[in-house]
Amino acid sequence: MTSKPLISIIIPTYNRADLIGETLDSIVAQTYTHWEALIIDDGSTDTTDAVLERYTQKDSRLRYLERPAHRPKGGNVCRNIGLEEAKGDYIVFFDSDDLMTPNHLQVKVEGMQQHKADFVITKTKNLTEGKPLPKHYYAFDEHAITPHNYIVQNINWLTLDVCVKKELATSIRFNERLQSGQEFNYFSKLISKSDNAVFLAREVSLRRLHSDSIRSKLKNRNKELESAFHSCWVTFKELQEELPIKTKQQLLYTCIKIIFRHEHFRVPDQAQFIKALQANFKNAKANYILMLYAKRLFNKGYYFRNSFKKQAFQS
Repeated sequence: MTSKPLISIIIPTYNRADLIGETLDSIVAQTYTHWEALIIDDGSTDTTDAVLERYTQKDSRLRYLERPAHRPKGGNVCRNIGLEEAKGDYIVFFDSDDLMTPNHLQVKVEGMQQHKADFVITKTKNLTEGKPLPKHYYAFDEHAITPHNYIVQNINWLTLDVCVKKELATSIRFNERLQSGQEFNYFSKLISKSDNAVFLAREVSLRRLHSDSIRSKLKNRNKELESAFHSCWVTFKELQEELPIKTKQQLLYTCIKIIFRHEHFRVPDQAQFIKALQANFKNAKANYILMLYAKRLFNKGYYFRNSFKKQAFQS
């Protein structure tokens, strides 16, 4: 790798004509100048295309791409397109309404090179007052950067906090069928491939808080819970062959807790879910805990209770 690696900044956007100009200004103003920015439009209906045309004409490092009509809609699809098109040595994910501090890329590149890391994690500061991030974000003084600690959410970070070696970033993809929680799924797969990472306690991203974020759109509590279950369950299925038993158990516990909180939840892949419980909880204590869960869970629905009675804990 050259001493001045190229950074590919991947930015999905949708109807951000009023904000994306500030985001691009903050990128153009970077002290580290060896970068390309791929802005992937997810089918905007405002004047985003006109704004991006002006910027790309002024700076050739900015590349404007449109999501092909045959690809499904979504920011995760746009990030995958960016991964497919990126030419850089390092990958940085960013959002089309947030801002970089002038030293954002410089801090990340120097951290990658100094620590010989596969990825680095920085911090983000909210531009406006709002609900603070949960305590497990940036809790690296309490927990090491390991697959288990990330997957069970002892630690966490935002998508725009990372800088990743391209060969690692492109070895996996964002799950294009997940409507929410795709970042958790992607980074669970990433850290399972490599935990050669370092935390840099520097605030180099400025985040806007919006009422129209994916999370706020999931106004219905049950829909939010369904989304969380799918993210957790899909991650379990994708990684079950490589995760240690304690991590798989925690993922399944999380799935069960989500089901408890849902009023009328129908478990997808019902038989497969029960088999996963059977395969990962062998001792009497674990079975007892699961049966306590089951007593509450399966009383909610005849369809699942009968299925469990037929299959649960059979050898």
